[in-house]
Amino acid sequence: MDNGLSNYLELLDGFLGSDAVNDDAMSLSELDGYLAGMIVCPASVLPREWMGQVWGKGGLSLDSIEKVDAVNGLVMARYTAIISMLDQGGGYHPVYDVDAQENVVWPVWTGGFLRAMSLHQDTWHMFGETQSEDVQQAIFMMMRMCELGSMPEDELEPMDTDEQLISIAPDLIPQAVQLLFDAKRAQGTALPMSLDDTELKIGRNDPCPCGSGQKYKKCCLN
Repeated sequence: MDNGLSNYLELLDGFLGSDAVNDDAMSLSELDGYLAGMIVCPASVLPREWMGQVWGKGGLSLDSIEKVDAVNGLVMARYTAIISMLDQGGGYHPVYDVDAQENVVWPVWTGGFLRAMSLHQDTWHMFGETQSEDVQQAIFMMMRMCELGSMPEDELEPMDTDEQLISIAPDLIPQAVQLLFDAKRAQGTALPMSLDDTELKIGRNDPCPCGSGQKYKKCCLN
């Protein structure tokens, strides 16, 4: 895991690896790809529609609604932070796993992105047909990197671009996500920002869900 994590991401990473969730819960890097995939999805998807998949089949094993809300708040903090980075243009920094040799393990991230894409395959197909060549290429590259990261090599039909994609994937991913975000925004699709899209919205002046006691704009949104 990347050691340069914000405090709230360290808390979320620790929770995802705890006994409060089953083994099929997402890892932090997979969650980051999943959130990015939901954010750039051409459809407008409410967080309550996708949140359950984060925790796996067993769901959350916590003893109070307050704790459930707090943990979901950590997820939403990252969700809104990604939107904020993309809204500013070119500033999204994916959370990648890093192995013992300090190599970026980007397929974990693309595994999460693929899970998000698979929830709305038809929407993605229709969206791609209406977009510019640059956006279509970004969709193709993301789908191919998802395949390269998740499928056995003997099940893949080799492509001339595979070796280059693998070598530049960590840098290419945030660029492609930015292109897809800009295309979604250009078509006017809404970006739901909270679990109920209104009352639970994490405002800039609200207390940060990481528990620091600071306002969100002064803490994890920064």
